[in-house]
Amino acid sequence: MTQPTGSGPGTPPKRVLLGAMVVLVLAAALLMLRVNTSHAARECAARYRAARTAADSAGVDTLVPGSGETPDLEAHSCGFIRKSARWR
Repeated sequence: MTQPTGSGPGTPPKRVLLGAMVVLVLAAALLMLRVNTSHAARECAARYRAARTAADSAGVDTLVPGSGETPDLEAHSCGFIRKSARWR
């Protein structure tokens, strides 16, 4: 018997290859989102997740996060970042 082209004993099934490609595309997309999110937005998001009450969230709104890796010429409060949807 002859085997169809591309489906030899050492070739993984097409479903496995398709699944691997989907995982790689999703990983690349998440990496790109992470790269495009500023340090300040990540810090604010972490503090909002830690907030338990409305008063805690109001306190986070007034916080101006540190600049992280690069100095920021325009420092904004977490409230500004949240309200202007500049999470990315």
